[in-house]
Amino acid sequence: MRLYETLSSDYLYTNPNGNVTFLDNHDLDRYLSVVGNNTDKLKMGLAFLLTTRGIPCIYYGTEITMKNLANPDGLVRLDFPGGWRGDPSDKFTEKGRSDTENDVFNYTRRLCQWHKNADVIRHGKLKQYVPEKGVYTYFRYTDRESAMIIINSNAKPTAINTARFAENLQGYTQARNIITDQTLQLNATLEIPPMTVWVLELR
Repeated sequence: MRLYETLSSDYLYTNPNGNVTFLDNHDLDRYLSVVGNNTDKLKMGLAFLLTTRGIPCIYYGTEITMKNLANPDGLVRLDFPGGWRGDPSDKFTEKGRSDTENDVFNYTRRLCQWHKNADVIRHGKLKQYVPEKGVYTYFRYTDRESAMIIINSNAKPTAINTARFAENLQGYTQARNIITDQTLQLNATLEIPPMTVWVLELR
């Protein structure tokens, strides 16, 4: 079952944090094809995968925008480009990837590196808020730290009122965007760019 279908069924599991989560695999359509070859949506899916509860599993090639539908299954099991003599391109190297492929690759790498070292993501609890105005917000938190994830699925910038999240923002005044490394103030209103995920370490 795909990641976005599982959260509502967490009550069935003693420990849903132990579930392996994924966007696609060898038996399913590749996620980029599912979202209409839109790399912004692919990056949003990857951010969700790497910040929500569970043990994330990334199918090979997703990080370089490999696509195709599982009809037949062989189309989603094509070789990773490169690594063999005579391959026309080598996606294992930055030079062998296109600008778009490098953008998604670097985005995925940044999230994975943070996930590897962020105790709040690997072991923290999950608290979700009902999506509002096309924006989905949730928190990962422990007794000592907290992360706020904001997903704007709209095609335009969208402002959110942070008072709605007062319970989880109490004691925090700033946040670091782990993708851009920028620090922002947790003002009463935050404007999220279109088709963007903010992954924020609260401070």
